[in-house]
Amino acid sequence: MTQIKNGGTERKARVSKSDWLNMALSVLKEGGIEAVRVERLAGRLGVAKSGFYYHFKDRTDLSQQMLDYWLALDGSPLLRERMSRSVTPEERLHIIIEAIEDSDLSRIDAAIRQWGRQDLKVRRIWRKEMNKRMDHIRGIFTQLGFEGDDLEMRVRTFVGYHVTEHDLFDDLTKKEKTILKDLRVTLLTKRE
Repeated sequence: MTQIKNGGTERKARVSKSDWLNMALSVLKEGGIEAVRVERLAGRLGVAKSGFYYHFKDRTDLSQQMLDYWLALDGSPLLRERMSRSVTPEERLHIIIEAIEDSDLSRIDAAIRQWGRQDLKVRRIWRKEMNKRMDHIRGIFTQLGFEGDDLEMRVRTFVGYHVTEHDLFDDLTKKEKTILKDLRVTLLTKRE
């Protein structure tokens, strides 16, 4: 979104659908689904609320597209990991962690989970996505030779940590996160 000078006055260029969706997710993270209002989003984006209707039919359509956008974001760590050819399972876990951090996915996950407490449809979508995520991570730990309870503990610890990290440990510095990330992957992938 850029500002354009037009005869001495400034106006905002058209706001894209992804700008609206990113702002909606940002507001969702801060205040929950009730805070996601067209007026608030338009105000934060610095545009008239009529621009909203260029991209969305109504607030219900926005809600559905927010979920679709989150699902696409949720796939980005796995996509990034798959694009890295010839990497070890440990390196794959590191790539997934970095992608989660880059997209602030932990905070978005928490916001979607909270929304799901109020909306059964959202809860089902969130649960299905978490199961898909766990299946993928389970495949990585299976490659490392883990099975049974050892496998499940690692999968659930890895996924659970990354879904809740920002809620529980938002005071960590980037350096502390890096150190803990390396230790966590080493701990979870180490064979006795």
